[in-house]
Amino acid sequence: MKEIFIPNEDHVFCRIGIDFISSKDYKPRASAFRNTPVKGNNLSCDWDKYSTAESSRALIGRQLNLRTGKPKDPRKFCIYKFNVGTVRSINFPGKGQEIEHDPIYNDPEIEGKPNNLAHSVMIGEKGDDEEFRIKLADTGCWAIGPSWK
Repeated sequence: MKEIFIPNEDHVFCRIGIDFISSKDYKPRASAFRNTPVKGNNLSCDWDKYSTAESSRALIGRQLNLRTGKPKDPRKFCIYKFNVGTVRSINFPGKGQEIEHDPIYNDPEIEGKPNNLAHSVMIGEKGDDEEFRIKLADTGCWAIGPSWK
């Protein structure tokens, strides 16, 4: 499947588990923005050209929890929205970020790993630098926030 350049004016949605949301201020914790896997160099997201916040969240229910082997519960996730150009322009030494389209397509589709035309990746070191990840969080906003606010 062909990758397409994502323009700066577009947005991406990141899934955030409710365990990564502060109960004090309802903001995502810095740990929500680690690369996945942690030793990898990217963070998965969905491009708003091919997805909505709602469809991004719904897709979670077609993914398998690796510990239990059962489908994940979308109600246990919120959706955070980032402007692509803002993420690319974050000025932080050694932490430049790029967002690239990285669609997932398998034929036949793999159970627990759904096809996702919107899948994209936020590439760049995020590491253990909590200050950087807080700055990253400050550039985004809730598309689907916590329901207990």
